[in-house]
Amino acid sequence: MDTSSINGINAGTGVLSTKSANYGDNPFLSLLVAEMRTQTPLEPVDNASFMQQMSSFSNMEQQQELNDNMLKLLDYQGVLARLQGLSEGSALLGKSVDFVADDGNDRSGVVDSVFVTEEGDVKLRIGSEELDMRRVTAIRTADATN
Repeated sequence: MDTSSINGINAGTGVLSTKSANYGDNPFLSLLVAEMRTQTPLEPVDNASFMQQMSSFSNMEQQQELNDNMLKLLDYQGVLARLQGLSEGSALLGKSVDFVADDGNDRSGVVDSVFVTEEGDVKLRIGSEELDMRRVTAIRTADATN
């Protein structure tokens, strides 16, 4: 009995092997691919069941792509937030600012530099102190007097 043309799929051709490489992280998809590879031509899956499996396969692929895109979007938003913080901080360069120091006392000084920490926080360097921009209470030109 010739089984080469059953459902238009040749047994053992590895048609799904190239696609399955993209889904190695998902156990459900790996199981589905393994099931499709090991089914025998004499006992094929009925069309409704096959279409349901393919639909599930496609939905999982789309969900994975959506998750990847959402992670990229979150990364871009983080970068934009840091850039915005640097832009706001750069407007303070050379300005005299009043701020609340670590010890809780009010101090003032000229902003020497602006930088981003490893955690992604934007900080100002005033002399030897590094402080969060949220601790600034007043801004004035460097040559202005109290």
